[in-house]
Amino acid sequence: MRRLSFLALALALGFSVAHAGDTPSDKVPDVIGLAEKDNQVMEHLDYLTNKIGPRLTGSSNIARAYEWAKGKFEEFGLKNVHTETWGEYPIVFDRGKMSGKVITEDGEKNLFFGSMAWTAGTKGPVRGRAMWAPRTMEELDKVKDQLKGAWLIVRSTGGGRRGGGGDGGGRRGGQNNANPDRDALRKALDEAGIAGMVRGASSELILTDGRPNGITMDKLPTRVSVTITKDDYTAIAAKLEKDQKVELELDVQNRFSAGPAQHKNVIGEIPGTDKADEVVIVGGHLDSWDGATGATDNGTGVATTMEAARLLCKAGAHPRRTIRFILWSGEEQGLLGSAAYCKKHKDELAKVSCILIHDGGTNYVSGIQVTKAMAPLLEPALAHLNFDEKMPFKVKTVTHLPFGVGSDHDSFLANGVPGFFWNQTGKQNYNHEHHTQFDTFEAAIPEYQKHSAVVIAMGAFSIANLDVLLPREDMLAPNSGFGRGGPRKMLGVSCDEELVIQSIVEGSLAEKAGLKEGDRLLSIGDTKITSVEELREAVIASEGKTKVRYVREGKELEVEVVFVTPEKKKRWL
Repeated sequence: MRRLSFLALALALGFSVAHAGDTPSDKVPDVIGLAEKDNQVMEHLDYLTNKIGPRLTGSSNIARAYEWAKGKFEEFGLKNVHTETWGEYPIVFDRGKMSGKVITEDGEKNLFFGSMAWTAGTKGPVRGRAMWAPRTMEELDKVKDQLKGAWLIVRSTGGGRRGGGGDGGGRRGGQNNANPDRDALRKALDEAGIAGMVRGASSELILTDGRPNGITMDKLPTRVSVTITKDDYTAIAAKLEKDQKVELELDVQNRFSAGPAQHKNVIGEIPGTDKADEVVIVGGHLDSWDGATGATDNGTGVATTMEAARLLCKAGAHPRRTIRFILWSGEEQGLLGSAAYCKKHKDELAKVSCILIHDGGTNYVSGIQVTKAMAPLLEPALAHLNFDEKMPFKVKTVTHLPFGVGSDHDSFLANGVPGFFWNQTGKQNYNHEHHTQFDTFEAAIPEYQKHSAVVIAMGAFSIANLDVLLPREDMLAPNSGFGRGGPRKMLGVSCDEELVIQSIVEGSLAEKAGLKEGDRLLSIGDTKITSVEELREAVIASEGKTKVRYVREGKELEVEVVFVTPEKKKRWL
């Protein structure tokens, strides 16, 4: 890592190097020097993902993670270390091992599959015939004598969100809502004693999601439903179309036990000096989906938060404001932990200068987006974060802060607190790991993780030492909505920095208009766009029929979409 010397860095920032007689808050902690000798960010991530494992909200593993993280905060020397309970589920859900195979006249083949959280498992391996799932009561009547013990293959409708299932499966793996016989059909299938339902993903990626709504020990789900990869689905479907015999044997070790399963946020602090009642919050979310081990979503953010805390403590940092480190839970269920925190601490939010969230995977922290009012403070204060020419850092001025990104800073932005979601750059293909079976420790990039932990530590310290709280005017764009899960205007695309579409939300305006992955966006209406932030601003500003220009295979094309401002319903308190 190329770096400025500590002395040169301090002088460049106008800070004084500590010497006898200095007050504690004058000290500039040599975080870079410490990190070069001893950076433990990957050790934190290794333990979290490989020793504890996936951390679904309401699972036994996340309960272990609460205690582990609390213990580490205490070990580092943070003060006021504690957990805050914000809710509970009546049941505990834990996912065990899953295994499967396909048996045909060609022999046996191992089958990889996934299932949604809070869904039923099998009681040991279940082997049965694979057959097409009936789509209507009429189709069911024709095969009702064959259904007992069968694995029903849901016919794919094609397209859809990456990794989503057929039959309108999408994120939740639900039935086709357009089928008027849905409820009667579901009941009849269950009464027939089927082994379960099998859906095909739209790629090799299998997404995990789920809802715990209404589940109690007296009302547990009973239908087994799994998703297999596109290639396996295609191979099975081809044999079924030729009326060839296919059997599946699946073992799904999903387990429910009596709760309550408490939900907690883990909190620790470095106390401030002369402005101790004011706070800078640093965080990531401790929970994850359980289709893998939750490494890059968001073990990487948890690990950098923890290492930033450790480095600052070890360096003897004495910031003017209190730096509060918080590891949230319930993020994947709708930012529940951070929303609950804002509600509980609403009277303290006026003195929170900002929140810094790391939740964008393993790519290195490369910048931060700030408003025009914030730029004069943050550009000089964060200039020293550009200390490595291989991993540059930039403070970018934008009209409004990104809102509705879908991470815990949104809860604070909705309550008028400056919330930052670090920009990240690097070689990770985040969509390949995000909520998929590939979100494991091996996906994390050590060089990036180590760098990000240092940047976050130094950035938090610098903001905590500003003379004033960050300004709050013009943080959010008009009609920006109310964050994740609330109404907001969307085109329905995820783009890289060059505005090339990486994924498209199922049922979105983009999908209906025929936009595809690989298209590069040029303009929304009359507004040319050159960044994701400009895309977001242009969508928010658009109303009614709007032309979207893009490039596909070297040709400029145009489609029309209709933007409608959603009804505002306040979600966050």
